[in-house]
Order: sequence, then structure tokens, then C-alpha cells
Amino acid sequence: VDEAHCVSQWGQDFRPSYLKIVDFINQLPERPVVSAFTATATAEVRDDIIDILMLRNPQVMTTGFNRPNLYFGVQSPKDKYATMVNYLERHKGESGIIYCLTRKVVEEVCGQLIREGFSVTRYHAGLSDSERRHNQEDFIYDRAQIMVATNAFGMGIDKSNVRFVVHYNMPKNMESYYQEAGRAGRDGSPAECILLYSPQDVRTNRYLIENSDPNPDLDFETQEKLIQREYDRLRKMTYYCTTADCLRAFILKYFGEPAEEYCGNCSSCAGGSVLVEATVEAQQVLSCVARTGQRLGISMICDILRGSENERVLQMNLQTQSTYGLMREKPIFEIKRVIDALLMQELLIQTDGQYPVLKLTQNARPVLLGEKSFEMRIPVPQEKAKKPDKAAGDADPELFARLKKLRAALAAKASVPAYVVFTDATLRDMCAKMPTDEQELLQVSGVGERKAHRYGKAFLEEINRKAEEE
Repeated sequence: VDEAHCVSQWGQDFRPSYLKIVDFINQLPERPVVSAFTATATAEVRDDIIDILMLRNPQVMTTGFNRPNLYFGVQSPKDKYATMVNYLERHKGESGIIYCLTRKVVEEVCGQLIREGFSVTRYHAGLSDSERRHNQEDFIYDRAQIMVATNAFGMGIDKSNVRFVVHYNMPKNMESYYQEAGRAGRDGSPAECILLYSPQDVRTNRYLIENSDPNPDLDFETQEKLIQREYDRLRKMTYYCTTADCLRAFILKYFGEPAEEYCGNCSSCAGGSVLVEATVEAQQVLSCVARTGQRLGISMICDILRGSENERVLQMNLQTQSTYGLMREKPIFEIKRVIDALLMQELLIQTDGQYPVLKLTQNARPVLLGEKSFEMRIPVPQEKAKKPDKAAGDADPELFARLKKLRAALAAKASVPAYVVFTDATLRDMCAKMPTDEQELLQVSGVGERKAHRYGKAFLEEINRKAEEE
């Protein structure tokens, strides 16, 4: 059973049709050996899979969620498209995926990138089967370097040389994000997973949850439970996008795996952060939520605290509140950062639905009364974010480019994807070791006797040619 998390109501993609697998197995004359596979199951989902599929004394194997070669980064740019284009310019010649939340955004982003001269194709459920298949093959065989797609793309894709995955919009849950981001760096070489976050993404995801088609196979109560879980997952995904803590640790803890608080290979760790005392700011926000009747959303709370004179504030007579203008001197992103921290530490909760409001939890009372202090982690201002280390083989980009070109020609001749010849990691190791004969070539990572015999001569000639030029 592949994508086995679909049998569990706790899974991010529960499908009632998967429950029919159990009936099917029971109808067989003899029960076969049953195995279940999934890439994104929490401990709760794993237990559910065992129970629902009635696995008998199963051997449970978890390979672990940590992928040290992946750099995780979250950015909140004012202009997403310009930020993404700047990123693509710095990664020219590399294979990557750009995930968008809707088909409309895929079309817009893909069209603009084509007009700007990028090697790009698209994939979403609105395209015909033949176009999807054609575009997928263009990407796999490196005829198109960049795939712009919705989450419909990726199932069963094992392209090893994907150097980056950019999420143009925030996905609706951590499971989806990890699965999609994990399509980068499958050859073990450094790769980047960048998420471009905007609060609008949260609103879009809320709208999609609120307006999702009810499943006819589920009763009303079960349907409501699943929707509540979708909202809960969305909250945790939002926390990931707004935290100043280590992103890798956040992912690992979400999936129930122990983690160090510093990985050194994510935007939080690379940029640096510091724990600050913010009791007064927390009290100001909590007091504002309480005094306005716990009936307003984040934007309105920020407007009141900043002393905004916009029409809605004045219409509701909120300028008379005692908390009006208390944080006038602070930019709005700092107030939102405090609110995010209060949500993450569960002093506030945000209601579900299309128009969520903030409410206090019982944890807020000690802080409001001054009985307990409040601390939060904030990023250290950086002139320029630190980039992850490059692989050793990148020291000679010209040779690497020449070997890639040779690989592409051999792959085209054999009608196979380029990485089937040699992966990027293998080419980088060739650049680092500069083998001069077949015996030395066999010392390169990813080169076995069969491949050395089949492709070795051409690659050795190219390496020797480059050495002679120097």
C-alpha cells in the first residue's frame, strides 16, 4: 500500500476509498504479506496504518526525516516574483521546481518566466493528460530546467539532480511541504528548499479549506473533524513560516523526531536569532484582545495598537479603547511578530473559518497579571543572509559545465534522463578528484565498473582536455 497515510483520518490526505483496501484483502483466498509505505507519517498516523490495515506483527522501519544536505529557508519578500527571479538568476543552469498554490498562479508565473527567457514548463490538473506527460518528460530529461506546478506534480518523480525547490506560496500543511521540498537533492548533493511566505497565503489556504467539496463517503461529524484538523495543520505550517527558531528542528519535532536546536543549515540558524524578554509587549497585545471582546482578527488588533485612523477603526469607535496607540512607535511587522510568538506559545488562539479572530487561552492570565514573564526569539538583523556551503567540486565551474554538457549528449543518445548517466554529485566528485585513467575514475563516488566501462572514456577525455588547457 503506497501513500499509506491516506487510510488514516489523522493523515493529511485521508481518502475513504483507501479503506476499501482492507475489504479487498479480506476477500482474497489467502492473506498475502502486506506492506505499507509513506514519506510523511507522524507517530499517530503510523499507529493508525497498523490498526486499519490489520498488519500482523509488522516490522516498523523509520528511516528518519533529517536530510542534512537540504538547506531550508523562509523569506517574506515584499515582491515575491522579483525575489524569485533574482534567486533563479543566481541558480542558472540548475534544475528546480517552483510550487504554486493554484492553477492560476502557475499560469501567471510560468508565462512571465518564459517571457523573461527562462527554460521552464508547467504542470497542473487543468492540463490534458498528453500535455502533462509531455511537460513532465521535458523536465525529467532536462529539456526544461524549471518546472512550475501545483501539488499535482511530483508523485513518483525521482529526478536526482533537482538543486532547488521554491514554494511560491505556503502549502496548507507540514506534511505536504516536507514531501514537496524533499524532491530536492536526492543525489545527496547540497540543495535548497526556499519558501516565500505571505500572510495572503494563509487567507487563501483558509478559503480553500472552507470551500472544499464535502466527501460523499463521510458523515457530517467526520467531515467536520477533518476540516478542524486541516485548520490545525495550517496553523502549524504558519508557525514554521514565522518562527525564528531552527527550521530543521521544527520539521523534525513535528514528525516526532528529536532534534538539536541549531543545525547551521537553515535561514534561522544562518541568520542568527536571540531570545528577548517581551513581557510588556505581550501584555499590550493580550490586553488589546481582551478589551475588544476577543472578536477581532490580527489586522484590526495591529491597527488599534498602532493608533491607526482608518475608516473601520473609527466606525467601530475603537479609538476610545485604552489600548489604542499603545505600540504606536513599533512597525507593524514587530507587532505581528509578538502575536505570532503568543500564538506559538499558546497564550492566544486563532479561531477557524474564513474570518478568524484572536482569543485568549488560560496561559495568558499569568502574563497579563505580571505573575510570569514572556520571552520570544527574534532574528538578528543581517546585511546579507549566509548561504549554505557549496560542494567541493564547484571550485571549477567551467569543468563542471563541460561535464554536464557531455552527460546531456550521452543521455540524449541513450534516450534516458541525464542523472541515469551520472548524477550531479558524481560530476562534482570528478571535478574534485580529476581522474586520469579508469582505475582512478572508479574511485569517484557513484562510478561503478559498468558505468566506467560504458561512459568512462568520454569523461576522462574531457577531464584530460581541460587539464591540458591549463
